[in-house]
Amino acid sequence: MRLERLKIERVLMSVGLALLLMTMLGGMLAGTTAPAAAQTEPTPMPLYALPLARATPAFTNNTLAQTTDTGTLIAANMFNNTISLIAPTRGELIAEIPVGRDPRSVAVTLDNTRILVANRGDGTLSVVDIASRTVTATIPLDNMRPGSQPYGVASDRNDRAFVTLQGSDELVVVDLALGRVSQRIAVPDAPTGLSVWGDFVYVTHFWSGQVSLVYLPEARIATTISTGIDTGLSQSIEVDIVTGLAYLPQTRSNAQNMNLTYDSTVFPVVNVLDLRGLVVQRLSRISPETADRPVNMPFATSLDRNRNWLYVANAGSNDVSVIDLNSGIGLGNIVVGANPRGMLLNRDASRLYVHNTLDGTISIVDTAARSVIDVLPISNLTIPVDVLIGAQLFHSAADSRLAADGWISCASCHFDGQSDGRVWSGFPEGPRNTPALYNLPETPPYNWSGTWDEVSDVELKIRWLQAGTGLIETPTISPALGESHAGLSLDLDTLSAYLNSLQGPPNPTQVDDDLRARGEQVFVEQACAECHAGAAGTDLQVYDVETGDVSVERIGTVFDTPTLRWLWMSAPYFHDGSAATLDEVFELPGKHQLIGTVAPADIDALAAYLLSWPGGEPPSTAP
Repeated sequence: MRLERLKIERVLMSVGLALLLMTMLGGMLAGTTAPAAAQTEPTPMPLYALPLARATPAFTNNTLAQTTDTGTLIAANMFNNTISLIAPTRGELIAEIPVGRDPRSVAVTLDNTRILVANRGDGTLSVVDIASRTVTATIPLDNMRPGSQPYGVASDRNDRAFVTLQGSDELVVVDLALGRVSQRIAVPDAPTGLSVWGDFVYVTHFWSGQVSLVYLPEARIATTISTGIDTGLSQSIEVDIVTGLAYLPQTRSNAQNMNLTYDSTVFPVVNVLDLRGLVVQRLSRISPETADRPVNMPFATSLDRNRNWLYVANAGSNDVSVIDLNSGIGLGNIVVGANPRGMLLNRDASRLYVHNTLDGTISIVDTAARSVIDVLPISNLTIPVDVLIGAQLFHSAADSRLAADGWISCASCHFDGQSDGRVWSGFPEGPRNTPALYNLPETPPYNWSGTWDEVSDVELKIRWLQAGTGLIETPTISPALGESHAGLSLDLDTLSAYLNSLQGPPNPTQVDDDLRARGEQVFVEQACAECHAGAAGTDLQVYDVETGDVSVERIGTVFDTPTLRWLWMSAPYFHDGSAATLDEVFELPGKHQLIGTVAPADIDALAAYLLSWPGGEPPSTAP
């Protein structure tokens, strides 16, 4: 989790062995590798000795998968809690099969008999028999605690699968024959994308943009590297087994910018990682806004090795960038459906399948013409229409009403309703820590200053920060705390409905019972509940808690009482993020300071108690 920082061990390579490995790799690239054979011995240390490309394919998480025998496509329908089986050459939906809640990734076993589905909403892995089109097993991944949030799944053998758990910060190995988790490997915060290549698993971390290398023979992290302190939204990694490079579609957040404008907030990027030394090739970094055009939220890539083209699915701007890797120049921009999160090339790379997750379709692209030739409906979406349209608006930068130049979307900072963990310096009222958007009906007023009395006031942020023309048709609108914006625009009402529907996950944090009980006692003794009241932990009022900027008007010195739910996933704390941990909340100057009157051990217990507060569990279980 974000409050935990693992100690990272870097594996060092001797100079002589490094030269030998470079020689071996050079021979491989020149086509002088040994005949293809299954890898039977663990890749020796050092870990940078890459597997043989011809013998060892890589397996990567995706919202799409395809069987190698029949070419059947499989898509994860996160809103419908189903997967779809599609015959793309016939343009036919074969079947839609219910699985667990909120499926995010799918994979197919090597023998083309089973589909594996990572269900983020209920912490399970569904195993689907392709022949009978039925779920034959549902494997729990939670380890007797809720909130593990499975995201990526990949399988390199018929008997095992790998799954990233965003909530509990683990990579798990699943024994498919026994139907259970066989190994749990602790990794840094929010593991999401993964690629399995021989004895290595490369894992992306969603909010930090980091990449961890897991060495399977020892079931441990060998190293974790940064792709830039400002990178995030990192949900996939594309490994080129021939060149030993990996492509990481990400977003850079310019949070330190003191003069915020729509086009100086976030920047699309595809980082290129050299797997031989696990270093970012900064000169090879792709900036889609210059190589192609302004786009929002690069989310998935697909590599055509013969042409040396890279396709980049931009989930926020609803398009695909085609990049020539030889020149770094964009060859085209292909408009697709709502929120494309996954892509696959067919065997001869003549067709690109793009999964549009928020309208339940697959766009089929003729790669030679670089144009969409068909759109296949693949899911009968059953969620309320207002919530669906609201989700499309929330994730979209393609609509000029929402954003200028397709640059930024609400999801850029609040993906899945979460906080991006960043403090944005350029707000007029002073620095602002991005809040989570869960269970909003419980916690009015909104924003840190408490100046929004309704969710529909998001129209103000759309017009200011995102530079959209607005969902309300009139050129002028009421100020914060003025006349209601609800009911003035059907689309604004649907966006508000979606925001009000966002539910936070259960709490995966495990806290010692005695420590938690002591923390609760300190909470009562210090009268914390006078402001942090009820199941949500807020009295819905604003206060001057002596943490504001006195150089700013009153709006910069009083703050809304934040909820105490989801604290384990919303660090840093305070309006300006000045407290990196909960312990610091009680150490820094201000009305929360307890360090002079409460023993450090009791402050630790209080922090542990707060981290154990329920998230998406029923309110009756609240402390």
